[in-house]
Amino acid sequence: MRPANYHIFDDLMGKRLLLVAMILCMLTHGVIEYFTLPGTYDAFVHMFFADHYSRFWFEPWEYRWYTGFLTVSYPPLMHQLVGLLSKIFPMKVSFAIFSTVIMEILIIGIYRFSKIIFDKTTAGIAAILTVVLSSIVETLHVYGQMPTLTGLSFLLNALPFLYQYMIKRKPIYLIMALSFLSVTISSHHVTAIFGMVFFIAPALFMALADGPARDKTKNNLFVFLKAIVIEAVKRWKEIILFGVLMIVMAIGLIFPYWYWSKTDPITQVSIPHGSRDNFFEVTSSGLIFYIIPLILIFALLPAISYTILRKKRFIGWAVSFYLCLLLGSGGSTPIPKMMLGETAFNILTLDRFGFWASIIAIPFMAKYINSFVGGPVKKFWVKNFGQKTHFLLLGTSGFFYFLFLIFVFHLGSFRPLQPKQVEIEPIINFLNRDEHMRWRYLTLGFGDQMAWLGANTMAATVDGNYHSARRLPELTTRPVERLENAKFNGDAGLASLNDFLTNSEKYSLKYVFSNDRFYDPLLYYSGWSRTIRLENGIMVWEKGNISTIKPVTPKEIHPILKITWGTFPISSLVIATLLTIFYLKRFKEQDYLDSVPETDHNYSIATIYGSALLPVILFSGYIVMQINELLLLNEQKDPETAILNFYNHLDFQRFETAFHFFKPTPTYTLDQYLLEKSVNDGGLLPSYAKLDSISTQAITANDDKAQMSVYTIWRTSVGNLSQIDTLILERQKDRWYIIPKSVVPEVPEFQMRSYTFTLFKKQGKRVISSFPTVKDDRVKKPFAAYRQANIIENDSTLYLTGAFLNADDIPINVALKALVTTKKGEKPLTFYAKRNFQYNLWPKASTFFEIDLGNKHLLDSLQIEKISLYADTDVSQTGYIHGGTLGLTSTAVSADSVAIQAHFYNELSTDINIPGVLLAERDQEGIIRQVQLDIHRKAVRSGLNLTFDTGLRKVTALTKVREDIPFELYINGSPRKTRPDGKKHETIEALPHCFISQAIYLQ
Repeated sequence: MRPANYHIFDDLMGKRLLLVAMILCMLTHGVIEYFTLPGTYDAFVHMFFADHYSRFWFEPWEYRWYTGFLTVSYPPLMHQLVGLLSKIFPMKVSFAIFSTVIMEILIIGIYRFSKIIFDKTTAGIAAILTVVLSSIVETLHVYGQMPTLTGLSFLLNALPFLYQYMIKRKPIYLIMALSFLSVTISSHHVTAIFGMVFFIAPALFMALADGPARDKTKNNLFVFLKAIVIEAVKRWKEIILFGVLMIVMAIGLIFPYWYWSKTDPITQVSIPHGSRDNFFEVTSSGLIFYIIPLILIFALLPAISYTILRKKRFIGWAVSFYLCLLLGSGGSTPIPKMMLGETAFNILTLDRFGFWASIIAIPFMAKYINSFVGGPVKKFWVKNFGQKTHFLLLGTSGFFYFLFLIFVFHLGSFRPLQPKQVEIEPIINFLNRDEHMRWRYLTLGFGDQMAWLGANTMAATVDGNYHSARRLPELTTRPVERLENAKFNGDAGLASLNDFLTNSEKYSLKYVFSNDRFYDPLLYYSGWSRTIRLENGIMVWEKGNISTIKPVTPKEIHPILKITWGTFPISSLVIATLLTIFYLKRFKEQDYLDSVPETDHNYSIATIYGSALLPVILFSGYIVMQINELLLLNEQKDPETAILNFYNHLDFQRFETAFHFFKPTPTYTLDQYLLEKSVNDGGLLPSYAKLDSISTQAITANDDKAQMSVYTIWRTSVGNLSQIDTLILERQKDRWYIIPKSVVPEVPEFQMRSYTFTLFKKQGKRVISSFPTVKDDRVKKPFAAYRQANIIENDSTLYLTGAFLNADDIPINVALKALVTTKKGEKPLTFYAKRNFQYNLWPKASTFFEIDLGNKHLLDSLQIEKISLYADTDVSQTGYIHGGTLGLTSTAVSADSVAIQAHFYNELSTDINIPGVLLAERDQEGIIRQVQLDIHRKAVRSGLNLTFDTGLRKVTALTKVREDIPFELYINGSPRKTRPDGKKHETIEALPHCFISQAIYLQ
């Protein structure tokens, strides 16, 4: 028990420190939050949900993502509150205001939580510590995880009342605890569930320890635990009552969520997350998910451990703290996976456990800081080493931690986590005009800003940023986070994106807004055409012959559940607020924490030294490491390091930095390097590729010179490319420099070039009218024909081949799909042409095509009834120019192999960035047996020639034409027959199929 006169000064100091903490929060987080939230991971996602409730409070069906999902899949309170604020303030401002308020509530919660552990002065220091704790700063300003912070804020405010309920058994404390916990449940279900384990259970244990069992604390651990069990049995009514009411609230408040999770369970491949990595192998993940948020905890771990293990009443908190630290270590050890199980380990983001460990540690860190600043620990340092030494330790630790916090606040600047900010107004204007919202869209290279775009338009996208709501098989069957950042998800991400781009008709996907040219080749070879570059620099890609969005039947839930979802969560906050006011006026006791035993401020010698020196070492060491990495690191200390860093700068297109890796010479300037690069370094690999892996091998090496082989694998949107380069490096002083290769540029024959083709332009509306279509503006369907169409069987595969002709005198878009009707299938199976097809055709031009139908044995088992091939055409004004003049030389290598040499002459007025050829193999009857697309990695400039080698494995002898399957042909819905071209001889044919970066038809 504390002395009667002890609490007067302590209470005054604690409240003053709490006030200081709240003011500091307003001046720091309140000011900075608005500017950091655009770079966070999840802020825009929560704004999207808030926008939904702002528009459709009682309607949980959200159609704008994933062709529709239920918002009952996420507890709504935080989103509903921001949605309400957005009725008064702009959405970003509303989010920033709400974040600041929640931080203030969190500080009060930490203060109250700390008071049931230590004295009020220590609780006040804990409140200040909350403002500057790196884990909280990162959660707010890097992750933008407001539901987590909201749930935690009210959970911490509930713990003191639950503690007092177990001590004094007064119903008001139970009511207050449940009121705050109801807000936690309505804000974040994960915090509520794990809060029962890591926060509520230790609080109950400590309450039992501070009751009659307190007299047993001096006995051995077994006697103490036995006393706790006996006390728990005596209090079984209180414990059971709380548990039952908590379960009833957890189910009732967010019952629609549990109903959704039961009736529509998540069945998808686990998405990789850095918090599950082995931090010893993936140090970047360890840095962002473990070191940065927990660096202060590690620095003060001796003091935390000494205090939390010294008192038996802290046993529950000790178990929770160390267990959270262990689970937060991800895959660094096998223990977290063993404890959580395979499924939970692959679903949960484990950084949340480290975050909870930091919250549990706050009172114990504050206790040591209190002692170090003005208690026994300070006296020890002053007595043994002098006032200056103590001040130096205190000042140095504080200064370096302050620098560390600045780094965390600006983490997105030092290590960009998101693309540069995209102005969304031009995109919104595009979607709003000419009824573009009747189709779905897709964003590429937007980062989490795709959610911000979704929140500001009623247009729908096939993508989304809430993984638990995904039900589209193209997403759930692969470990893909979003289509928007497919290139960062490896082959699975690009495969999923390719499915949507190819099967775009299935989801009425007509527009793609691209902020990353990496995806340009995939878009082009999947049949997409560039239409316009918006004012914000975003390129709009469009696909022709896409039908408008078909009505989607929402997943209905009972109207009563809709009402409860819109009223219960917000009511929980209102009730908690009113009860708090009522409690403060009628029931608050001056000495309501008199049951908390006093704890001394003394520490062991080892703890004093460890917790005083570790902060200086860790904070200063981290800052020095960052300065060294950013400013002082010698990137050219040896040949291998120089090459790795050189390619890293090239990969991120930091060409000026990369230039400084070349040996300095007066004749080779930066301008010369950039000029040579622009002239000679175009094409698929340097312009549209991302470095996937790199390794080096020394050919020759001595002290001053080295010749190195560089093996690189580059990821492109149309497949991976490998390359071997040989570089010569020379040492000057302590740095290794690359000797630039001599370049002999090929000079075009003519200085001036003229257009050798006709450009077409659709006028659009010629009558001023607000109607969607006007009779005078309708364009007739172009004339087109099938030259041939065949069903080919190759081993276990069935596919369609043929040739298609634009018989009209205008360019056209062509959409090609095959429907396989089976006797055992309810719906026809739909297949689309992928890359082996030219989707845009010049007047009187023709193209080959191939459509893969999949496994022959599977189709035969379904008993194919017929195959229908549908072609839809419309007028095009883009994408019909496929390259320059193509010459082809084929040489038989073996009976089933042909070596092909393609010769391009670029007579166009612009570069051909990705030269490509569409090859077709004909048999003796002229039937096309296969179609193959080959692309070259190097560009060809205007007026120049390019020759590259490729090959074709002949399949005529391995395939057969299936004539036993009924085959129907349609063009624009009308039955058609083939119009053979009369070619009946075995040959290899080719068409140019090139990607041109500069869309000349947009000029």
